[in-house]
Amino acid sequence: MDKKEILLLQETERKRIAEGLHDTTVQDMICLSQQLELILLYMEQDVARAKLETAAARKQVKRIINEMRETIYELRPMIIDDIGWKASFERLRDKLISENTNLKVCFDIDAVDLSDGVTAISIYRIVCEGCQNMMKHSNADRIDVLVKNDGKLIRICIQDNGVGIEKETDLYKNHFGLQFMSERVDALSGKMKIVSDSSGTQINIEVPAESGVEK
Repeated sequence: MDKKEILLLQETERKRIAEGLHDTTVQDMICLSQQLELILLYMEQDVARAKLETAAARKQVKRIINEMRETIYELRPMIIDDIGWKASFERLRDKLISENTNLKVCFDIDAVDLSDGVTAISIYRIVCEGCQNMMKHSNADRIDVLVKNDGKLIRICIQDNGVGIEKETDLYKNHFGLQFMSERVDALSGKMKIVSDSSGTQINIEVPAESGVEK
């Protein structure tokens, strides 16, 4: 991987984080600011209502803090370096299920080489984005993820039983998540294929494997 590809990965990651923060934390902070303005108004007119709104605002602050901790925790080096490769996917699975209790998530994850600092975290990010994308758009109640490593190729399959992706001339045009995944795969000199119909979506990815696996 040359310097330009590494820079591309970095910029793509920054864009992903910025989009996520804008869509969640920033919007939550705007709502919290409006809620605090209401509290100031109620303090002069209705103290009991002001206390109720203050309690609600406190819960909102705690939720924002937890979301920020979640974002920070998932950034490298914490997630893989601290708890390990397979444990990271177990935690991701638990997180997905907690966000949708009707969702069944099955992972079958082989060990991969962690030494280069890029391949493993890129695969993890690809799987995260694929699963989140399916949760948001597919209306699926099952997601299956395979990461298989034969020493030469790492094959990734992310599949759901949802409504499928609408046919478009440019598949990635209105799907930021798929664009992010495609850029990651390209930077790893891999290839990605999407098969989608009314019975669900399957994303198949192949990237070159590094020598060796996690001990």
